[in-house]
Formats: sequence, C-alpha cells, structure tokens
Amino acid sequence: MAYFNVRSQGINRADDFLKSVCRQLIERYQLSYDLPLHPENTRDGNFLARLLTEIAPHHSPIVIAVDALDEVEMKSQTDGANVLYLPQSLPNGVYFILTKRQTYVPLTVNKPYLFNLMEYGAESLQDVQRYIEQQVQKKPSLHQWVENQGQDTATFITTLAQKSDRNFMYLRYVLEDIESGAYQDLNLANLPQGLQQYYYQHWQRMGMTAKPLPRTKIKIVYVLAEARKPVSSLLISQFAGEDALTVQEVLDEWDQFLREEQIEGQTRYSIYHASFQDFLHRKEIVKKAGITIRDINTLIADNLAEGLGL
Repeated sequence: MAYFNVRSQGINRADDFLKSVCRQLIERYQLSYDLPLHPENTRDGNFLARLLTEIAPHHSPIVIAVDALDEVEMKSQTDGANVLYLPQSLPNGVYFILTKRQTYVPLTVNKPYLFNLMEYGAESLQDVQRYIEQQVQKKPSLHQWVENQGQDTATFITTLAQKSDRNFMYLRYVLEDIESGAYQDLNLANLPQGLQQYYYQHWQRMGMTAKPLPRTKIKIVYVLAEARKPVSSLLISQFAGEDALTVQEVLDEWDQFLREEQIEGQTRYSIYHASFQDFLHRKEIVKKAGITIRDINTLIADNLAEGLGL
C-alpha cells in the first residue's frame, strides 16, 4: 500500500492520508467497516492504529509506503503530533517506509531504521546510468541525437548521469527536451548542470528574463505555483486578472511542468513537482521576476474573498 503527498495538488493533509490508508486497509483485508469513513475516524491516528492492531496477527507482513513527508501541510493536524498522525510504535509485522527531503518533520518512532540515500551515491549513480541506457535503447530519437553529437552512447550515459546529480526529475525533463528537438543547438557539454540550472535555462528559453519583462506570463506562472489545489484556467484568469485566452497560451507553453486532470468536468492544472516551486521561490528568481510572493497570494486571497462575497 502507498500514499503520495503532493503539495502542488493539495494532497498533503493528515485527514487525506488517514482516509486513503484506512480505506486501503479495509478493502484489502475485507474488514467490516463502512465506507466512506466517518470523519471521527480520520480526526487523529487512533482508528489507523486500531486497524493495524486488528490486522497484524493474521496478515503480516504489512508494508505501507508514504512519500514526501516534507510536503505535508502541518496546519492540518494537532501541534506536537507525529506528522500525519503516524503511530509512534507498530504491531509486530507492520512496517512503514517513509521518505522525505533533508528537512525537519515532527516524527517520533520506536526503533527506527534510518537510511540517508545521499550516503549511497554509487548505487544511485548506477540506477541513473541504467535508466539512461534503457531510454536510449528504447527511443531512436535519443540515439540519433547522441550520434549527431559525434559521441558514443557510453560517453553520453556517463556525462548525463554526472550532470543529473542523480536526480530522476532532471532526467525526465532533459531527455524529453532532447527528444522534442529543444536541444538541437546545444552540445552535450552545455546541457544544464543539475535540476535548478535546468529550470533556470528553461526560464530563460521561455523569455522570462527578456527586457521588458513579460509580467503577464510571470504573474500567471506564479499564481499557478501558489494555488494550493489544482485550478482551472478560468480561475487562474480571475486570480491573475488576465483574459482566459492569454492564460491558456501560458499553460500550453509550460505544460511539461504541469499536471493536468479532470475534476468535476473541468480541466484543472497544478505544478508537477515541488522542486519547480522551490525554484520559483529562490530569492534571485523572485527578484529578477519583479514580483513578490506576498502580492501573488494577496491576489488569490482577494479574488477568493470576492467570490465568497466577503
């Protein structure tokens, strides 16, 4: 079983986690509890602990993976509690695999096993190289780009793995750009170094540092990044104070960084990965963009208040 926190989609609240994991447990082990769960059962971690205690003697091992604890909205739970109300101790045969970036989250557990993936650089590098090799073998356009560079596949794999800093999100974007022809004018040595440099190069390629600054585009991208949940182009238009056609053009330009989904008959958009939001929050990027995060959030809040008649 698994649960993925995604800050950009607003899927990062304690009650969302408890609803999802408890439902998965009830359905998988055919427990006699009604669904959907009563809100009382997702107010804290007591019901989850009861389910685990009930199931463990008969069905262990039970493994639950929870990704991106660093993206959890801590305001969604009681101060002092474990992140997502995770249990402090577990029944025998129950295991949680938890991931987070190198930031603090409130979590106290008995007998934890801690793995810092940064200490497994050689293994991570092998995974990255294996992934690049598989992509080159599967996609003729990548192989052709390597040949056009006058490079052999082994050199391409080694160089790109080094530039990626062992980050698969970097590989997702860069390999896609190579396939699309976006890097026809760059050689292997000039590919961006690391994910943040990739974002900055893309920011430049999209004209976001041009003079005069494309303030309308910048405002739309930042409104999208600051929205707490997936939003429609119409709502972005209202928040940004721009016409719907302009908003849609910007969304189309930035589609590789966006997640698109259908919710209640509407197409809604959210930032694909928190690392892009981190880039947009960097001081030098905010300064060069000529905006303030506070102003963007004020725009959103004012429009929400107006829509609610406040």
